[in-house]
Amino acid sequence: MLKKADDRTSSEWIELGNRYFKLENFQKAIESYEKAVKIDSDNSSIVWSNMGVAFENLGNFKKEVECCKRAIKIDPRDSWAWYNLGVGYGKLQKYQRAIECYEKTIKIDPGDKTAFYNMGLAYAKIGNYIKAIESWEKAVELDPKNNKILFNMALAYTKLTNDQKAIEIYEKIINIIPNNTRARIKMGLAYINLGNNQKAIKCFKYVLKIDPQNKEAKDYLKKLNK
Repeated sequence: MLKKADDRTSSEWIELGNRYFKLENFQKAIESYEKAVKIDSDNSSIVWSNMGVAFENLGNFKKEVECCKRAIKIDPRDSWAWYNLGVGYGKLQKYQRAIECYEKTIKIDPGDKTAFYNMGLAYAKIGNYIKAIESWEKAVELDPKNNKILFNMALAYTKLTNDQKAIEIYEKIINIIPNNTRARIKMGLAYINLGNNQKAIKCFKYVLKIDPQNKEAKDYLKKLNK
């Protein structure tokens, strides 16, 4: 005999919610998690965290924050809840609060490279590029070949008008992915900022070898050759 929905236990609702979550049916996942916490409001923190992430995927960041706060109330050392609370605050443009949450995450789990990366993004959003770079350096220690982290770090050095350091990082990116045209274009622009147009021209010409139709490289070469 099939069990009626109302007869399900909290654990069964959680299991159903997890299934919906994996299928990316976040609305159904939320409904299932809500049934679970209605039976047992002090359910494990992961249930509230997962519900928060489901709300995030539906664009409801205020509810994500509410759920993650509830998770932390149940388990203050739940690094996943702190991380997702930071994500929620970041989406709400409350960057200082997001930073505080990522700091809590890292204190509990020092190996969380994504928390370091997101903390760097939050610092960059408030214009603190030095702290952003410090965060990304920690992330790179944990994941040395992550081009996304390296690229953001190079952009931050450009914001600090340290184009030489930006170039060094673009070179690291190119060593990992030689055909990274975006890194080569940005490196070319950094050389222009340093007054080294010849090296900039080499960067843009190399981009056109990889991608002959690259409009950005063509436009920059045209300006430099005037």
